[in-house]
Amino acid sequence: MTSPNSHDTDVLILGSGLAGSVAGLCLARQGLRVVIVDQGTHPRFALGESTTTPSSLWLRFLASKFDAPELLNVASSLAVQRNVAPTSGIKDNFGFLYHVPGAARPARAWQAVLPHASFSEMSRDRDDAYSEMHYFRQDIDAYLWSSALAAGAEGRSATNTVDIDFDDDGVTVVTAKGERLRAKFVVDASGYRSVLADKLGLRETPTRLRTNSRTLFTHMVGVGKYEDLNLVPPTMSAWSRGTLHHIFAGGWMWVIPFGNHPGSKNPLCSVGLSLDNRYSPPPKGQSPDEVWQAFLARHPSIAPQFANARVVRPWVTTDRVQYSSVRCVGHRYWMTSHAAATVDALYSFGNINTFQTVACGVDLVLRAFRDGNFDPVRFEPLQRLTDNALRFQDRIVYGNYVAMRDPRLLQVWIGLWAYTDTGRIRQILPFLVEYARTGDRRRLDACLEAPDEVLTGFGHNTGLEPTRKVLDMLDGWCDLMQDFEEGRADADTTLARLEASVQSDPRFGVDLRTMGQILSELPWRYRALREHDLRLYAASFLTTQEMNGLGIADPR
Repeated sequence: MTSPNSHDTDVLILGSGLAGSVAGLCLARQGLRVVIVDQGTHPRFALGESTTTPSSLWLRFLASKFDAPELLNVASSLAVQRNVAPTSGIKDNFGFLYHVPGAARPARAWQAVLPHASFSEMSRDRDDAYSEMHYFRQDIDAYLWSSALAAGAEGRSATNTVDIDFDDDGVTVVTAKGERLRAKFVVDASGYRSVLADKLGLRETPTRLRTNSRTLFTHMVGVGKYEDLNLVPPTMSAWSRGTLHHIFAGGWMWVIPFGNHPGSKNPLCSVGLSLDNRYSPPPKGQSPDEVWQAFLARHPSIAPQFANARVVRPWVTTDRVQYSSVRCVGHRYWMTSHAAATVDALYSFGNINTFQTVACGVDLVLRAFRDGNFDPVRFEPLQRLTDNALRFQDRIVYGNYVAMRDPRLLQVWIGLWAYTDTGRIRQILPFLVEYARTGDRRRLDACLEAPDEVLTGFGHNTGLEPTRKVLDMLDGWCDLMQDFEEGRADADTTLARLEASVQSDPRFGVDLRTMGQILSELPWRYRALREHDLRLYAASFLTTQEMNGLGIADPR
């Protein structure tokens, strides 16, 4: 019989999705004994299919900081194609089309073209070329799971966890097979059905989140390329080469193709419809397919893209998507970001939050094992990071849902997202640039000196305010949007208030009325983005002074 003070492993991870497998891989690479338990098996269907610049930068950080080069194979589209599977898509842009019911053409169009670069100045290995992806999750997750096992983690698939108990010396997990697994620390990466949340009563009821949406989603074949419909003027990057957002009053729809480049052998396309519960209450007695067909009938500017499309897996539907927890860390436990909370798929924040919090969490777990000290106070930076990332995402998404009711407001809110996204890039990019140029892993350590900082400003104006003050500003802007949502202000008044509030601070350095041009005619310094060069890539986000400080000549 196992004594209470003996341990089968150092870290027990519940769940083998993105967070669980990446955390397990990194911890095993650093010498800890790791067991990953999952109630399911791979391959399997999962959402979280669209990457962003910050999410891929954090993957590069994890790969370099924790000696997990396997993660580089899921940090660029060429590397995925060559080293994982030819089933994921590429992502050259975020595309946004605004639709009015009954209209034959979109009323507005915006596009943010994403940057490409090579992160190796010494070697022009094409696998190092950087571009974003549409993850075909069943292959990505299976690769990360097998990578964690190859690194030394032990895997327990098809194993249900039925109970979990803590004592002063560790944690005991009980499986449905009657096994009792002892560990010094547990990481819950099991998502919505978190074992820890249930056991410890951590779910908030009601949730603190302002966003209130539901969704239905599936995979399809036969989805057309929107550019082939000729309903909007040509763009620099084809709509089908990115994540397309069809937006309308009351919600949005994603179109994420996996076969949008010659190297992919996958004809599937991820399609999802997300609806604002306040503006569009759930219909009664309708099947998911009936909801979908009724939506297409109302939007003739969207329906032609799906004229030949058919569903290849059953629709998945949700009630309200949002949930949250009172805590994500405690005595010998850590709940990863998706186990702790979720907001909405808009803007693909989920993978950013996953990889950034895993970077912080792995670092703190390693420190705890090094010092033999698992005092929960040591994990408070991870708690603050998770809370800040959640609050930031919720405010950006909530404001966007309200703004969907008027395209002028939506244009402002898309611009705010673009500038906050740049702020998150600038939080990590200088450290990766230094590491890429020097090969000195110590250059990465400073990135985790203040791990609870999600972002420190907007656009090129980072380093000015801590995350708390930026979040307070976002809350103020959301209050303006709530006044509009609840009828206390009209769209004209809200637009004027929002523009005055944002532009009253000269540090932002942007005229919001020009945002449509920034995201269409002149997206993201396009010359620099088309060339695979680290200097040009860095120049898209860093100031001349910062470039000089990193020892890189500014090519602008």
